[in-house]
Amino acid sequence: MVKYIPYPNNMKFRQLFPVALSISFTSGIYILIAQYFQVSALWLPYISWTAYFLDGSNPKRLIKQILCLTGGMLIGVFTVLLLNPVTSILGPTFALPVIVFFMVLVILLLELVKEVDIVPVYFFSYSSYFAYYYGKFGGESATPLNILPEFWLLLMIGLGLGLLTSEIRKRMIY
Repeated sequence: MVKYIPYPNNMKFRQLFPVALSISFTSGIYILIAQYFQVSALWLPYISWTAYFLDGSNPKRLIKQILCLTGGMLIGVFTVLLLNPVTSILGPTFALPVIVFFMVLVILLLELVKEVDIVPVYFFSYSSYFAYYYGKFGGESATPLNILPEFWLLLMIGLGLGLLTSEIRKRMIY
């Protein structure tokens, strides 16, 4: 994982405050726009926004972030889709633990593939998929597949917000 670019240790309040204010303003504007468009999962872009900063705020890694967020989402879909068939074989007690075991194994082994090796980003997306699907943020009639476009778009909005606020921060600090 790329080292996170911290604020300089010697930063004073008068230097940090404008940066914090601009990022907070960006966050408020996002919420205002999301409310206007009646986005049900206001929280979801914050997941990928955070992931962008935790991965070093590096625009060169944006494609890798997109691939890992998408991969975590798809692994979440496979988990949900496998639940009924595996439950009929193993029963309700063991089905989910066995499926999750194999899905987590896949995620962890993807660290060996340089193009998609940001394991924490997979887990952010994987766990968010369950919160989104089982929390019915896609609506009462949501299926594991029909929520994908909106879910993915919200993750990408978060990456965009991460990129934007990272650039704002760099220009204000350095």
